[in-house]
Amino acid sequence: MTVTSHPVFAVITGGGTSGHVIPALAVAELLQDSGIEANRLHFVGSNTGVETTLVPQSGIALTLLTVQGFSRGWSLTSLRQNIKTISVLRTATRLAEKLLLSLQPAVVISVGGYVSVPATRAAKKLNIPIVTVSYDRRPGLATKMQARIASAVAVAYLPSSLNNAMLTGAPVRRALRNLDVLASRSQARKNLSIPNDRNVVCITGGSLGSARLNSVARVLVEKNQHRHDLCIIHLTGPRYINDDLPTIANDAKILYRRLESTVAMHDVYSASDLVVARAGASTVAEVSTIGVASVLVPWSGAAEDHQTANANWLGDLAGAVVLDETKLSNLEIAAQVVAVVDNR
Repeated sequence: MTVTSHPVFAVITGGGTSGHVIPALAVAELLQDSGIEANRLHFVGSNTGVETTLVPQSGIALTLLTVQGFSRGWSLTSLRQNIKTISVLRTATRLAEKLLLSLQPAVVISVGGYVSVPATRAAKKLNIPIVTVSYDRRPGLATKMQARIASAVAVAYLPSSLNNAMLTGAPVRRALRNLDVLASRSQARKNLSIPNDRNVVCITGGSLGSARLNSVARVLVEKNQHRHDLCIIHLTGPRYINDDLPTIANDAKILYRRLESTVAMHDVYSASDLVVARAGASTVAEVSTIGVASVLVPWSGAAEDHQTANANWLGDLAGAVVLDETKLSNLEIAAQVVAVVDNR
């Protein structure tokens, strides 16, 4: 197959959360940087995921499927859900097959997650080459299955349990790959209305937000109101944007900025001296690429505890402080964050 013989060069599939969509868009940007125009790319995602808003902004064509994941429980409710999931996936796979027959792409690129299953199953049936992109240190179930049938497997970490893995690093968005944090800091703080004389701590739970990290942010602000040197940038996530603000006295010295999740992340990273975040693969890739200091609090409920594995990779390189949320209170996590700021 030659690139020029296919009006659509690549179908990129995956989605649901920004943990899948952001790497997918980064892959799309890399393809465009190599000369593939946006109109020769097509994204296949879920009709309930963040791709419904993020992908259209990129100018890439988007097809949305009804998809759901399997429950890993053993209850009767889980069994019923999984029976329904099989039916949903069959329908989605048939629709994906029709789409691929229409587009005739040279390759299908999967960034993993259950959302990617229909398009990759259809690609296998139609003998379209599959490239699997794995950016978690512990690959998910969909990625493991797809790696067995993929023509190429790109991974962010070695050693890898995936067949024929090739180390490529994790895909990172263009705006962050090319970001000079120190050079852009003053302008970023101006854009966010933050003074230059503050130590800025960004607390973010990712695209969906994190109730636990939001609680840490509240404690951090309320217990450090006397700190005239601190500014807290707080990205709550859309589910929590209307939650009560921290209780701050009228004479408090600390600055607190709650921002919408739609804010430009390159400004947030540039403005920040320290980022406190979960340890999804995208976050770890971004903070390590940019070189911003971080405190990573892996989500203990992540499948196969993959966030802890992601965080420990950077922690073992002395690139981040890694905290176990199951062993620390909100106050203890907040205290650790302050200690990192004070020891810079």
